Amino acid sequence: MSAAQVIAQRQLDRILEDSIDQKRQLVLTHNSPQGWRTFKSQFVSGSVQSQLIRAIASIPREIPVSQLPQPGDTLGVTFRSGHKKCMFGTTLESIRREAEEGMVTFCWPDQIQQLQRRAYERATPPKDMVIAVRFWREVGPIGVPAEARTVRYGQLEDLSAGGLRVKVSNPDDIQPGATYRCVIEPYPGKPPLILDAVVRHREAVDHGRASIGFQLVGLETTPEGRKALDRLARTVSRFQRARSRRRA
Repeated sequence: MSAAQVIAQRQLDRILEDSIDQKRQLVLTHNSPQGWRTFKSQFVSGSVQSQLIRAIASIPREIPVSQLPQPGDTLGVTFRSGHKKCMFGTTLESIRREAEEGMVTFCWPDQIQQLQRRAYERATPPKDMVIAVRFWREVGPIGVPAEARTVRYGQLEDLSAGGLRVKVSNPDDIQPGATYRCVIEPYPGKPPLILDAVVRHREAVDHGRASIGFQLVGLETTPEGRKALDRLARTVSRFQRARSRRRA
């Protein structure tokens, strides 16, 4: 059974029009040559008739214009509507930057995926499961080929549709803000989950180990990513049900 719901066009239009009218917050994601970046934004205007949406985005000064999304690039869009999180991939029409803000115009989507907020609550693996995670820098140092990048290994601490925590040894070279490719195999015999994630925090725990907090990014931008998000949400739901049974 699918955990993520794809909504019909008429309902899609209604949700977007309501979100634009309410000037709701949204997050834009972009896969730049320097790795995934997220931009906190707010709906400004848009309509079914124009097939365009405008949003005002927060753009840090340290990001040069050359590293901003360019017209024709794919953007991910996520926002909340009621008790669900909505997401879709779209194409950038234009971007106009002024100081630390930018007016971003992108195309009206023909599909929106929805997930219950419960999928974004952290869930720990069942006690009898030890789940390994391997990860590596998706964007490595200049001149270093992908096959030469260091693969790191850790143990999954918790998981949600928005991120994961991994316990690792020798964490000093794991840099906050860097993009990593993470591979998780929660169930033997099943295909692994392959996810892009950005390190958001690094917290020392014990004996030289650290808990690394990853934020998942870009799943909404491609059909393959949306399928992975559905599998991820179903895995989180299984973890949550197992925890409820333990408590009962």
